[in-house]
Amino acid sequence: MKKRVSSLMLAAMFTAMSVTACSGGKEAGTTPVTTAAAEKAAEETKSEQQTAETPAPTEEKAADGSVDLTVTMPLGQWTDNFDILIEAYKAEHPEIGTIEATFPSTSDYNDLLKAAAAAGELPDIIGTNYGEPFKEWNNYMADLSTDFPAYELFTEDQKTLGTVNGKVVVAPIYLEGTGILYNMALLEKAGWKEVPKTRDELKKLCEDLTAAGIQPFMHQWAETNLNLFNWVGPTWLGNKENGGLDFIQKMLAGEDMDLANDPEMNEFLDYYDIAIQYAQPNATATDKWTARNAFFLEEAAMLTGEGSWEYPNIMNVNPDLMNHIKQDVIPCSNDADKNHLQIQTMCAGVSSQSKNVKAAKDFLSYIISSEAARVWHQETMGSPTSIVSLEISDKLPCIAVDVLDHVAAGKASESMWEFTPAVLATDLEEIWSRYVNQQISREDFTARYAEIFKDYAAGKYN
Repeated sequence: MKKRVSSLMLAAMFTAMSVTACSGGKEAGTTPVTTAAAEKAAEETKSEQQTAETPAPTEEKAADGSVDLTVTMPLGQWTDNFDILIEAYKAEHPEIGTIEATFPSTSDYNDLLKAAAAAGELPDIIGTNYGEPFKEWNNYMADLSTDFPAYELFTEDQKTLGTVNGKVVVAPIYLEGTGILYNMALLEKAGWKEVPKTRDELKKLCEDLTAAGIQPFMHQWAETNLNLFNWVGPTWLGNKENGGLDFIQKMLAGEDMDLANDPEMNEFLDYYDIAIQYAQPNATATDKWTARNAFFLEEAAMLTGEGSWEYPNIMNVNPDLMNHIKQDVIPCSNDADKNHLQIQTMCAGVSSQSKNVKAAKDFLSYIISSEAARVWHQETMGSPTSIVSLEISDKLPCIAVDVLDHVAAGKASESMWEFTPAVLATDLEEIWSRYVNQQISREDFTARYAEIFKDYAAGKYN
């Protein structure tokens, strides 16, 4: 856009110069300029020159070290490395004193924000998402269409998704892709050179891994919010037309969608039956770090509900794993074309209650679109950046490249977790937990799932 504006300005300047040159000489039929008019024109020119020479008022520069900022985002993987960006930004901005950043778990995040809001201490920069999960915080957000350099780099879709009540309050940072992480070295020991593309192939892989004495799955089903509800739970919707958005909106409106006979839901539960059969011992009591570390140490062939953001954690535990790891879909369907990778766009906004709104906007813009941030996201954290004009590094880790390949092939869907109201989380977590614990039948599961959405439409969660 800037180039186009500049071109139009240059064109206008050349046009004006041409008009002046062509009309500089006296032409036949031209009315001569009167002396009085000439004097008036001279006075106007003099006044304009005096105005132009008067310097515009300058904004008072903040004293060195006088601006402190706070950042809170549900991005635990940033904990050990975010100081790199803080120090790089402070080196260019002497007015910044401290930047205090905290990265709590997603499952604790809303409660922490509520406590901060009650105390009048909301962070200056707040992690958020498109859609529903943190919708209640949108009214606390400042408009990012002004004093926010990264705004000019947003696509029109990003602007639209980030607009709430006429204001752009949500800014995209980077993409996360989630499905199954595969240890290809262990798959090769079982005779597989490619990941399974269908559910039947997945079952055969599990059989072959078991026969070779290799644990197929590593699940983290104690994480009822992060794994069962958030990362994995909406996968069946992503395999529908339009990524499931039309379908979930009808559910939220109270329409009977006949989930008991829904093909994508039943394919997903068929996948879960395989996942349960080949789960590690005590999977329902396994937390995320136990599951992650076991997979990183190559104790299982597949890690479910994790994705491209695990690069820095893998590098901390077992860097060699990056030589034989692959990110791919959960193959719920036997129609390989239906199976989509789940994508979540990690976003943030600026609190309108901040004492340093402009500085907070500038730092968030830096986090999103600066060259230092591009390198940090892509090479240190292994994450594909959301700003499409940023160069893609040739050092982007393979599992992040896998995500971009799925996006480019039209095989990725924005997770419908982002469009599921947060008030439904507890009840959806409960029925998923009961299903993987084999405490509820498929029939009762789908009936209860549908009931939750009908209750929401009826206002029972208000």
